[in-house]
Amino acid sequence: MKPLYLKGSSGMQVDFEEPALTVTTPNQTRQLFPLSRVSRIVVTGPTDWTMPALLACADAGVTVIFLLETGEVRGQWLGNRRHQRNLIQLFSDVLYRPDVADRYQDWLAGMQRMAVRSAARRMAFADWQEADAENLQAWLDQSQNPSWHHVSGCLQGFLLNTVLHELGKYGLDARSECWQDQGFCLPEDWRRILFWDFYPALLRWQRRQQEAPDHQDVIGFYQNRVPRTEQLLRRIINRWHRWLLGLCR
Repeated sequence: MKPLYLKGSSGMQVDFEEPALTVTTPNQTRQLFPLSRVSRIVVTGPTDWTMPALLACADAGVTVIFLLETGEVRGQWLGNRRHQRNLIQLFSDVLYRPDVADRYQDWLAGMQRMAVRSAARRMAFADWQEADAENLQAWLDQSQNPSWHHVSGCLQGFLLNTVLHELGKYGLDARSECWQDQGFCLPEDWRRILFWDFYPALLRWQRRQQEAPDHQDVIGFYQNRVPRTEQLLRRIINRWHRWLLGLCR
């Protein structure tokens, strides 16, 4: 199974003819994408989706994320997945604690510190052990070529889609809203943590190529990083699992 990236254009339509999504674009050959081979879908730009296509994705557990041309998230369509009950049950149990939101923010701050310092070390900052998110982000914003702004946005949209897909394996999908209860927003929180790992590679790419890359190059860059990103995401989930167990004792 592989992610499907669709670059929208005027007149593009997505429909469903079992067992495949059909993508029709004016003056181009119709494309077929069997849902059994699609893990998740990222759509950038204008596309017209039929309701049968969206419902087929939901039934197959395929998350669809819609991005603006700038890379900002426009919307999400979450599917239903078979999942491991123990993790979602743990999460549901701790939501009854009155201090859970504060405890989670403490845990999240610790995860961010590790991610920020790892990024600073890889960017060869002498004081990387003292790096903090606010100052490092300000430095990165000043260092980034303005013409590359949409690249960062697209990558973060792709990354959010990956996080949503992984969370769906554990039941945090369309059937469960608890990851947005009590001040939680796991997909966005974890996307921000994971994106710190992208900055060193993104800066190296920018320094090698001053001209902003096209959409296909951005997809290629992201896909090359998917194995590492998924590994880091599994580590976050494992740490989160241990944190949940600690709260339940």
